[in-house]
Amino acid sequence: MAYKDIAGTPGSTIGARSSETESKLEIFTKTKGDLKVRVHAADQLVRERAAQYRALRLPVLPDRQAEILRKLDAERLLRNDLMVVGTNAFIAYELICGAKFPVGNEETEDFDMTWCRGTRVSLAAIAPAQAAVARPTLFSLLHGIDNSFQINVKKPYQAVAKDGYEVELLAAPSTHPLPKGEAFDPMASLVEQEWLLQGNPVTCVVATIRGRACPLYVPDPRWMALHKLWLSQKPGRNPLKQPKDLRQGNVLLDATRYFLAEIYPLDLDFVMELPDELQAIFNTWATSRKFDPSTVGESWR
Repeated sequence: MAYKDIAGTPGSTIGARSSETESKLEIFTKTKGDLKVRVHAADQLVRERAAQYRALRLPVLPDRQAEILRKLDAERLLRNDLMVVGTNAFIAYELICGAKFPVGNEETEDFDMTWCRGTRVSLAAIAPAQAAVARPTLFSLLHGIDNSFQINVKKPYQAVAKDGYEVELLAAPSTHPLPKGEAFDPMASLVEQEWLLQGNPVTCVVATIRGRACPLYVPDPRWMALHKLWLSQKPGRNPLKQPKDLRQGNVLLDATRYFLAEIYPLDLDFVMELPDELQAIFNTWATSRKFDPSTVGESWR
């Protein structure tokens, strides 16, 4: 007795016709019908939510980045091994703040990620079973999406597609060396990447330009804001990027102060965790805003 799978494709036989195989077929047919109903209901819900998302003019992610992120999520690389950093992360911050930033999430022709496996912000750290699961490398995943991706010989932390689209993998010194087999070779000297592995990361789902869903996993907004402000002063930083770094850092720190105070407080406990370089930057920002971290929390105590 043959049957068809959920897609309607003929499957293999389940044996000679009998009361037992008839019972199996009945169960299979019912399960298949139930799954079709669930799939239809899920599709309908996604369409409704996508329409609401567009109507509210919430931030959207370019579809190219989203394709990579969905694949990373399906292969359990996102949140276990990798975190999104750079401009693309600002879409998540806008969403959790419920505000449109005047600067931050402009579409770019590159995509930056940082390595987080082995750190406190990796889910593998709290789910050891995840660490034992075999996963593809980042480069093999990218190559599967677009086989024109090649590692840039001059910048081995970067993969470039034939149309010029760039994917960069950064890594804090504490995460080196990366697993064997990974074609990316990020610099081991970027101490500032350590800051993005602190605090409490943001996990959310955003819509793409075409209305599809996409997961994002990005650093704690407080640490990201100060990281951006530090980059705006970093010696050797591309001078064309520094003004944008400054605007992004100030906008995100201001947004954190006003919209995320209860879950990401800019209080004395946070300030005391900061390294000297970032404390000086925070103090400059606080002075310019007449902000006193010792008063944080008084309004809801």
